[in-house]
Amino acid sequence: MLKRKIWLLVCILAMVLALFAGCNKSEDGKETTPATTTPQSQPATTSEPATTTEETFDFKGYEFTISTGAAFPRRNEDGSFVSAKDEEWYEKYLDLEDKYNIKIVRVDVPGDALEVLTSYGMSGDKAADLFFCRQTAYWPAGKAGYVLPVSEGKLAELGLNCFDETRWFQPAVLNTALLGKYWGLQVASKYIAVPSGYFITFNKELVAEAGYDNLYDMVRNKTWRYDVYMDIARKTTKDTDGDGVPDIWGTGATAWGNEILTNNVDYVGPDASGRWVFQANSKEGLEALEFLYEMNFGSKTRWDESSSVVRQGFADGKVAFNFATMSDIDGPTKVIYNSNHDYGIIPIPLGPSGTDYVAGHANNDCYVIQASNKDLDKVVKILNDWALIVNDTESYLEMLDDGRCRTPEDKEMMIEYIIPKFGLCKRKVNPTIDDLLADEFIASFSYGGYTPAQAIEAFADRIQQALDDFFGQ
Repeated sequence: MLKRKIWLLVCILAMVLALFAGCNKSEDGKETTPATTTPQSQPATTSEPATTTEETFDFKGYEFTISTGAAFPRRNEDGSFVSAKDEEWYEKYLDLEDKYNIKIVRVDVPGDALEVLTSYGMSGDKAADLFFCRQTAYWPAGKAGYVLPVSEGKLAELGLNCFDETRWFQPAVLNTALLGKYWGLQVASKYIAVPSGYFITFNKELVAEAGYDNLYDMVRNKTWRYDVYMDIARKTTKDTDGDGVPDIWGTGATAWGNEILTNNVDYVGPDASGRWVFQANSKEGLEALEFLYEMNFGSKTRWDESSSVVRQGFADGKVAFNFATMSDIDGPTKVIYNSNHDYGIIPIPLGPSGTDYVAGHANNDCYVIQASNKDLDKVVKILNDWALIVNDTESYLEMLDDGRCRTPEDKEMMIEYIIPKFGLCKRKVNPTIDDLLADEFIASFSYGGYTPAQAIEAFADRIQQALDDFFGQ
């Protein structure tokens, strides 16, 4: 902080000297800059004195508020920083605070996110400058006018460009699209971990015993498909002690139905006319549902225990395939990261109609800006500089070198087939549709014993009605 104060005094002294030595008076009495600046750079007319850089950036102690701790450097209980990286991050925040005369502040906003956005919107107040939530909140709130689109309107007019990849993590931003607009912002860097959809961690020894010694090449050749996955899952599920219960399982934690995206289909989405419809009853949909049924229930190769139990089982060498996201392998505090075997990483397999790998996920947590925010002129200016600190398309890959990727092939899978292939499963249009699809429809054939055909017959009409109600179709 002493260096920062000394530097500030030097800057002030330089400015004072410039006022006396660097400025001249023109014939009309207006000040001009030194001769090194060309006359064309001056305003044609000036009805008022030009605003100085310091005045433009002086937001007089404004508190720039963010509603998630993930946007702040990590500290230990004693107040020290968790790492040198966190301290470096903190220093960059101090520089930004000095530049604008602001404070970057975390605010905790308890309660259901959609209810928060709705109540604050109705009251004309804001919960935070950057409110962190997922699409079950920001899509319905955006439709109701409580969240501003980041792709147009006021924010774009003030200089926000949500498609600027130097500032915003594009796979997440692009998946905030609904109703012809984009609603959220996301960042990724060495400071804030890159979000990802689901991928697969696999036990190399168990998979090799099933007759497959190079799944990486299968991924590259696009022969890594549903049928291969199920063949390995069946061959690796074993009862080794003769008690009638498997001790080794083909599948541990799953992607909770998001696997459907790798067969070029989703549960719901717009048709050619733009009307949102139930899509899982298509040819591609049925193929994906059959895979989900077999993987989760029909083949009896999935360990039917809690996620924490089966992830520990994977780490202990008792599971062949375990679906995960980046947060599940994010450093030594994570069970999978500490596996006692040399696990590998590959994308979710392609379905019979699939053409490209998709790291599917039903949640797209992003930063949104409320329509009730009355400080947008400040917010956008600060936001554009904040993003240059916490978003970096190169540095976010540094985390892949911390041991989570055991081999160069695993890192390749992440960089080529997983991180940039984030795909949002559209089932979470709003809370009602999410509950209907996840807790009833998907659960019925994944865990409840329904066949896909039975599930479609039982739920398709209700799902379509819920879509019609939300979109006003």
